[in-house]
Amino acid sequence: MIYWPYREPRDFVEMGEGGRTACAGPVFHWRPEFEKTAGFLKDFDGWLLFWDWERPTIRWARLDQDSNFLGIEPFTGAVVTANKPEAVEKVQPQIAGGATLVKRPVDAVFGTDGCLYIMDYGETWGPNKDSRMLKISYLRGNLPPLARASAAPTSGREPLTVRLSSAGSKDHEGDALKHEWRLLPEGRVISSNPDAEVRIDQPGNYQAELRVTDSHGATGSATVSFLVGNTQPQVHFDAPQSGDFFDPGKPVSYQVSASDVEDGTSSAKPDEFGIRTLVSSLFLDASGKEQASDPGLAIMKSSDCFNCHGVEQKIVGPGLLEIAERYRGQPAALETAVNRVRQGSTGVWGPLPMLPHPQHTTDEVTIMLRWVFGLEKGKGGPTLTRGLSGTITAPNTGTPGQFVLEAAYTDAGRAPAGTLTGKASVALRTRRWEAEDGEVNGPRISGNGSASGKKVLGSINDKHTIRFEHVNLAQVGGFTVRASSGNVGGVVELRTGSPDGALLGKVEVPNTGGWDKWIEPASRFASPIEGRTDVYAVFVNPGKGGLMNLDWVQFDPR
Repeated sequence: MIYWPYREPRDFVEMGEGGRTACAGPVFHWRPEFEKTAGFLKDFDGWLLFWDWERPTIRWARLDQDSNFLGIEPFTGAVVTANKPEAVEKVQPQIAGGATLVKRPVDAVFGTDGCLYIMDYGETWGPNKDSRMLKISYLRGNLPPLARASAAPTSGREPLTVRLSSAGSKDHEGDALKHEWRLLPEGRVISSNPDAEVRIDQPGNYQAELRVTDSHGATGSATVSFLVGNTQPQVHFDAPQSGDFFDPGKPVSYQVSASDVEDGTSSAKPDEFGIRTLVSSLFLDASGKEQASDPGLAIMKSSDCFNCHGVEQKIVGPGLLEIAERYRGQPAALETAVNRVRQGSTGVWGPLPMLPHPQHTTDEVTIMLRWVFGLEKGKGGPTLTRGLSGTITAPNTGTPGQFVLEAAYTDAGRAPAGTLTGKASVALRTRRWEAEDGEVNGPRISGNGSASGKKVLGSINDKHTIRFEHVNLAQVGGFTVRASSGNVGGVVELRTGSPDGALLGKVEVPNTGGWDKWIEPASRFASPIEGRTDVYAVFVNPGKGGLMNLDWVQFDPR
């Protein structure tokens, strides 16, 4: 019925061009009771939902009563009433929560209520933080308003004055809204203005609820949390620094410091701060996407699990490897453990109780514990470590990207106010720097299928430059370039601070026999150099142009 190539299609131009992963979804079959369950309209009866995962797009294939193809319609927008193109009614299905974007549909089904349940894979390939299940219903008549609430500051010592904002709240039909702010848990009304301030004198954990009501009496609500009586810790990486290099498969040493108004400083209390400091890592590829990681680990890192459990060492509770060993090969243990985590338990691993975790759903805890139960000693595992100093092994990857370290210190709280976590991160980079990622002055960036990043710097003339920011020269002992030339060639110089700065080293790129004939000349520095500075690649061949193509510059270790 419908087909589209990688290039722009001739027959179905609305499908666009690019990568393609065509997916057929469900056919909608209308029933009268859907009027009461917010199901889809009769206008869609017999229509096929389809999408492309790669583009991405989601659309209807409009079919007649005999399932003959009549045309393509947008998922939201124009609906052809009774399958008659001349009778058009405007509708707008609303995704619960106010969103109207499905990033990459994976699967979908119409429920017995006539609503669409669709799995959104998220932004990219691999486990995604934004993957989700959506319920899409059709709300007839007046749509309830959308409430958005924010607060600043969200923590601090008492007395604390919190500014509340309803920015982003709206009514879909444009009605004027009435606002009401309530302070929870006591429930008293504190303001009827769109924005408000509230002063809180007593420590504790609070919420402000915003209710917005339209002229028809429909209401939307949102809550925002803040904590009074405790101050968020400050965390800092003393080493390494952002922009430093990492070597694949090699350990990276780190040193973290932290301070907290209530707890003091890590320099004065290294043991107390060390046990509450967790350092983790992740790898981002050249496009900034996170390397695939287990979703169970991601949920645990966002919770308080690692405050009480190390991977191998006991903290308050047992190490996670010890838990995995006890329950290995016991399928029934998972359900029991899930209930203990959500409801709390005592006496399973000693006299200290484990507090309940009702904030997590059963599914979330199941995903977390599946990751825990799958741990095996000596077979890899998370890049997680506890303490103010230590090492984390960099991923053994040959792809360009960033190795990001994150340090999180969770304070001891100040009852009745709960705990707060401060975080800091540094992004380390691979030694190989794609030429087009520097600050280019003169050369042109162009596509090249034989280049590592599918791009090169070309049209390089004498005195053209590239600037590489904040290079830690204490980690560098020389450099290598990948270049080609079908012309006169030239010299690549590396200089510190400016195009006329001190010369670090230079390599010669002759005519290589063609623009597709690559060479990798290297140069070692004459003596060790310390400090962090901008480094300039300067191209030299007096009075000449079209010297070479440059693929990358690599800052080699000492």
